[in-house]
Amino acid sequence: MSGLFFLSVVGLLAYLAWRLADLAVRRMPNRWLAKGLQIALTLFLMGLLVVDELVGGYQFRQLCEQNAVLKIDPEKARGRTVKVVINPSDEIIFGVPITIYHSHHSYLDVKTSEVIAQYDSYSAKGGWLIRTLGISEGNAPITMEYSGCIPKNAGSFPQEYGLTRID
Repeated sequence: MSGLFFLSVVGLLAYLAWRLADLAVRRMPNRWLAKGLQIALTLFLMGLLVVDELVGGYQFRQLCEQNAVLKIDPEKARGRTVKVVINPSDEIIFGVPITIYHSHHSYLDVKTSEVIAQYDSYSAKGGWLIRTLGISEGNAPITMEYSGCIPKNAGSFPQEYGLTRID
Protein backbone atom coordinates (compact mmCIF):
# COMPACT_ATOMS: atom_id res chain seq x y z
CA MET A 1 0.00 0.00 0.00
CA SER A 2 2.81 2.42 0.84
CA GLY A 3 4.41 1.60 -2.51
CA LEU A 4 1.27 2.70 -4.33
CA PHE A 5 1.14 5.86 -2.25
CA PHE A 6 4.79 6.57 -3.07
CA LEU A 7 4.21 6.03 -6.80
CA SER A 8 1.14 8.26 -6.69
CA VAL A 9 3.07 11.06 -4.98
CA VAL A 10 6.00 10.74 -7.40
CA GLY A 11 3.55 10.72 -10.31
CA LEU A 12 1.84 13.86 -9.01
CA LEU A 13 5.18 15.60 -8.46
CA ALA A 14 6.34 14.61 -11.95
CA TYR A 15 3.12 16.01 -13.41
CA LEU A 16 3.56 19.27 -11.48
CA ALA A 17 7.21 19.53 -12.56
CA TRP A 18 6.16 18.92 -16.19
CA ARG A 19 3.46 21.62 -15.99
CA LEU A 20 5.84 24.10 -14.33
CA ALA A 21 8.46 23.43 -17.00
CA ASP A 22 5.76 23.88 -19.65
CA LEU A 23 4.91 27.30 -18.23
CA ALA A 24 8.57 28.26 -18.36
CA VAL A 25 9.02 27.37 -22.06
CA ARG A 26 5.52 28.08 -23.40
CA ARG A 27 6.46 31.32 -25.22
CA MET A 28 9.53 29.96 -26.96
CA PRO A 29 9.08 30.13 -30.75
CA ASN A 30 11.10 26.98 -31.53
CA ARG A 31 8.87 24.05 -30.40
CA TRP A 32 11.65 21.44 -30.67
CA LEU A 33 13.92 23.48 -28.46
CA ALA A 34 11.03 24.22 -26.10
CA LYS A 35 10.17 20.52 -25.69
CA GLY A 36 13.81 19.58 -25.14
CA LEU A 37 14.17 22.31 -22.54
CA GLN A 38 10.89 21.26 -20.93
CA ILE A 39 12.15 17.69 -20.56
CA ALA A 40 15.48 18.87 -19.15
CA LEU A 41 13.77 21.26 -16.73
CA THR A 42 11.36 18.53 -15.58
CA LEU A 43 14.25 16.15 -14.91
CA PHE A 44 16.08 18.91 -13.04
CA LEU A 45 13.04 19.64 -10.87
CA MET A 46 12.54 15.93 -10.12
CA GLY A 47 16.22 15.65 -9.23
CA LEU A 48 15.80 18.43 -6.67
CA LEU A 49 13.48 16.08 -4.76
CA VAL A 50 16.34 13.71 -3.98
CA VAL A 51 19.45 15.87 -4.33
CA ASP A 52 20.08 15.65 -0.58
CA GLU A 53 20.18 11.84 -0.82
CA LEU A 54 22.39 11.92 -3.91
CA VAL A 55 24.97 14.17 -2.26
CA GLY A 56 24.62 12.47 1.14
CA GLY A 57 24.86 9.05 -0.51
CA TYR A 58 28.16 10.00 -2.11
CA GLN A 59 29.50 11.21 1.25
CA PHE A 60 28.19 8.05 2.94
CA ARG A 61 29.99 5.80 0.43
CA GLN A 62 33.22 7.75 0.97
CA LEU A 63 32.95 7.30 4.75
CA CYS A 64 32.31 3.58 4.32
CA GLU A 65 35.20 3.02 1.90
CA GLN A 66 37.68 4.92 4.03
CA ASN A 67 36.64 3.99 7.57
CA ALA A 68 34.50 0.84 7.68
CA VAL A 69 37.63 -1.32 7.63
CA LEU A 70 38.74 -3.88 10.21
CA LYS A 71 42.02 -2.97 11.88
CA ILE A 72 43.60 -5.96 13.59
CA ASP A 73 47.06 -7.35 14.27
CA PRO A 74 46.65 -11.11 13.66
CA GLU A 75 49.68 -11.97 15.78
CA LYS A 76 48.37 -10.09 18.82
CA ALA A 77 44.82 -11.36 18.39
CA ARG A 78 45.30 -15.14 18.51
CA GLY A 79 43.68 -16.75 21.54
CA ARG A 80 42.69 -13.54 23.32
CA THR A 81 39.53 -13.04 25.34
CA VAL A 82 37.91 -9.75 24.40
CA LYS A 83 34.97 -7.57 25.22
CA VAL A 84 33.32 -5.18 22.76
CA VAL A 85 33.10 -1.49 23.56
CA ILE A 86 31.08 0.71 21.22
CA ASN A 87 32.01 4.33 21.73
CA PRO A 88 30.63 6.47 20.25
CA SER A 89 27.42 4.66 19.53
CA ASP A 90 25.13 6.15 16.87
CA GLU A 91 26.85 9.52 16.92
CA ILE A 92 25.31 11.84 14.34
CA ILE A 93 27.77 13.13 11.77
CA PHE A 94 27.25 16.80 11.05
CA GLY A 95 27.92 18.61 7.80
CA VAL A 96 26.13 16.13 5.54
CA PRO A 97 22.68 16.66 3.98
CA ILE A 98 21.22 13.39 5.33
CA THR A 99 21.41 11.89 8.80
CA ILE A 100 24.39 9.54 9.10
CA TYR A 101 25.13 7.69 12.32
CA HIS A 102 28.65 6.59 13.26
CA SER A 103 29.70 3.93 15.77
CA HIS A 104 33.23 2.85 16.67
CA HIS A 105 33.65 -0.80 17.73
CA SER A 106 36.69 -1.71 19.82
CA TYR A 107 37.58 -5.23 20.87
CA LEU A 108 39.54 -4.91 24.12
CA ASP A 109 41.54 -7.61 25.86
CA VAL A 110 39.70 -8.27 29.15
CA LYS A 111 42.94 -8.54 31.14
CA THR A 112 45.01 -5.67 29.74
CA SER A 113 42.34 -3.44 28.10
CA GLU A 114 44.58 -3.38 25.02
CA VAL A 115 42.77 -2.75 21.72
CA ILE A 116 42.93 -6.01 19.77
CA ALA A 117 40.66 -5.05 16.87
CA GLN A 118 38.57 -2.08 15.85
CA TYR A 119 36.34 -0.80 13.07
CA ASP A 120 33.79 1.90 12.33
CA SER A 121 30.22 1.34 11.20
CA TYR A 122 27.79 3.76 9.59
CA SER A 123 24.06 3.89 8.92
CA ALA A 124 22.09 6.48 6.97
CA LYS A 125 18.54 7.77 6.98
CA GLY A 126 16.70 9.05 3.92
CA GLY A 127 16.38 12.62 2.75
CA TRP A 128 13.61 15.12 3.22
CA LEU A 129 11.26 13.51 0.66
CA ILE A 130 11.10 10.08 2.30
CA ARG A 131 10.87 11.63 5.77
CA THR A 132 8.05 13.94 4.67
CA LEU A 133 6.08 11.10 3.10
CA GLY A 134 6.54 8.96 6.21
CA ILE A 135 6.04 5.70 4.29
CA SER A 136 9.30 4.00 5.26
CA GLU A 137 9.46 2.49 8.72
CA GLY A 138 13.11 3.38 9.25
CA ASN A 139 13.18 6.30 6.79
CA ALA A 140 15.47 4.29 4.54
CA PRO A 141 17.06 6.23 1.67
CA ILE A 142 15.38 5.73 -1.71
CA THR A 143 18.44 6.46 -3.86
CA MET A 144 21.06 4.45 -2.00
CA GLU A 145 21.68 0.73 -2.48
CA TYR A 146 22.69 0.22 1.16
CA SER A 147 21.85 2.29 4.20
CA GLY A 148 24.48 0.74 6.46
CA CYS A 149 28.05 -0.45 6.25
CA ILE A 150 30.45 -2.51 8.32
CA PRO A 151 33.57 -4.42 7.28
CA LYS A 152 32.77 -7.55 5.26
CA ASN A 153 34.19 -9.87 7.92
CA ALA A 154 32.90 -7.98 10.99
CA GLY A 155 30.79 -10.93 12.10
CA SER A 156 33.28 -13.69 11.37
CA PHE A 157 36.69 -12.28 12.29
CA PRO A 158 36.53 -13.30 16.00
CA GLN A 159 36.36 -16.96 14.94
CA GLU A 160 38.98 -16.44 12.23
CA TYR A 161 41.49 -15.09 14.75
CA GLY A 162 40.54 -17.35 17.66
CA LEU A 163 39.07 -14.58 19.78
CA THR A 164 36.77 -15.46 22.66
CA ARG A 165 34.15 -12.76 23.01
CA ILE A 166 32.46 -12.04 26.31
CA ASP A 167 29.65 -9.57 26.81
